[in-house]
Amino acid sequence: MQATRKDSMTQLMAALLGLFYASLIWAAPVPFVTAPGPHATQGRLEPLLSWFSGEFSSQEQATFDARFTSAELRLVEIWPGEGPFRWVYAEQFLTERAQRPFRQRIYRFSSLPDGRILMAELTMPRATDFAGAWRRPELLDSLTPQQLSLREGCEIWLTRQPGGEYKGQTRVGHCATDFGGATTLVQYLWIGPDSVRLLDRAYDNGAHQRWGSPGEGYVYLRKGMRRGE
Repeated sequence: MQATRKDSMTQLMAALLGLFYASLIWAAPVPFVTAPGPHATQGRLEPLLSWFSGEFSSQEQATFDARFTSAELRLVEIWPGEGPFRWVYAEQFLTERAQRPFRQRIYRFSSLPDGRILMAELTMPRATDFAGAWRRPELLDSLTPQQLSLREGCEIWLTRQPGGEYKGQTRVGHCATDFGGATTLVQYLWIGPDSVRLLDRAYDNGAHQRWGSPGEGYVYLRKGMRRGE
């Protein structure tokens, strides 16, 4: 009888000790495992952001193909350390009309868990006030991320290709437009170390193309670079 009681007490103590140690294990922090912070997230955006920076021109393309106009693309990173995102100010203008940009945008980049990079497009109030900010960043001192307007549905999901470049596009039917009789815009983007290619296709409700980039889109080469270099 005493042996049976002793065995029961032993089993009870073993069970209690097991629960005690289990509670210590679950309550203790897991060593060496931390959620990725802003620096880790931003690190995944390279080399994309290094490539998507600088001065680019489609002048060479326009020289050999009359369908294209010589245009310039200027890209400069702004607001370093502003949250988990990275921001790029973009300005496009005709080579002969540098003082009057035809497009100004701010792009917000973030890394997704599946390895893709989300590029959100935002517009700014009174954009003409910031013309030339690529060479005079102080023009943006009065602008904050909270003042920007997101072009919902016009986000581009970028994926790195086997050759190293990045490729992405907007989701078909999600990026709305009311320009030139079109209702939806599909944008394609390729980013390499020394080139940026942009292709736009705009469609009406009947899925007929109303306007868009000629051929395979505008090819902007980094200034000082030529094809084959």
